[in-house]
Amino acid sequence: MTFAVRPPRHKGTAALGVLTAAVAATGVLITTPSPAVATTASDVRLVQTDLNGLAYGAGAVNGVPGARTKAATESFQSDRCLTVDGVIGPQTLGGLRSVVKQVQIKAGIIANGTYGSGTTGAVKRYQRAHHLSADGVAGPATMKSMGITRVVPGCHTTSALRTKIVRSAKSQIGVTESSNKCVPGKPYSICADWCAAFATWVWRNAGVPIPFKKFVPSVYDWAVAHGKWVGTSRLSTAQPGDLIIFGHAGYRYHIGVVDRVSGHSVRVISGNTSNPSGSGQNGVYDKTYPLSSSVFYGLVRP
Repeated sequence: MTFAVRPPRHKGTAALGVLTAAVAATGVLITTPSPAVATTASDVRLVQTDLNGLAYGAGAVNGVPGARTKAATESFQSDRCLTVDGVIGPQTLGGLRSVVKQVQIKAGIIANGTYGSGTTGAVKRYQRAHHLSADGVAGPATMKSMGITRVVPGCHTTSALRTKIVRSAKSQIGVTESSNKCVPGKPYSICADWCAAFATWVWRNAGVPIPFKKFVPSVYDWAVAHGKWVGTSRLSTAQPGDLIIFGHAGYRYHIGVVDRVSGHSVRVISGNTSNPSGSGQNGVYDKTYPLSSSVFYGLVRP
């Protein structure tokens, strides 16, 4: 089993270490460790315990870093403004232990950074005393009551900026390309496939500092290098203003701006896309797709 697959390294990408792990037929965890990365079953169990204690839903505490543990790690990383890659590296470990220690201090016990049974009991006592649901888990309501920041605001986009991004994208709906894929008079006209040029222009026009990009894989590379990538396992967290990449790891072929999410569907505004009326004309259109890994590879957060 692979704990996390880090995208290929690029200049400027933070090197937090990669853990490759497999469970042999004997059940022994086989690893190729990097410094300060959780490499043993015991380490992974501690991480799973802390993530579960903070209501991130890592699943069974079994020392096996599967899909639920990776998704929980990504959620924690996103909340703490860390690189979202699912890898339990030094920054993630440090951040996780720091938050658990804050909970332990507020619950009135020794702060050791491990969310064990003693912490669960202390949190239950705190919850009862403060008229909260006494489940022993330090979820959003409990952390808010304790005065502990769960979602670091510095890297999380305001609703006003997201609204501005969507408005910028919508202002271009109906723009069409010429026969040679040029978009006359538009700053995103490159006379070639122009969905990435359009998407990055929309962000810049709304005030998001992203470079001009002509190719979808280049947008992905930039997102990974800047800690703004959200992988397939967290497609359900899509929000208006995110960029959303179509395809899969081996073929990232199209990109657009999330307009809105409704249940398991998402409306995407994208350039260099076909007219939904079936006219055969390509341009900027707002279309609905299943919010599924069969369609999309992941998201880029503003």
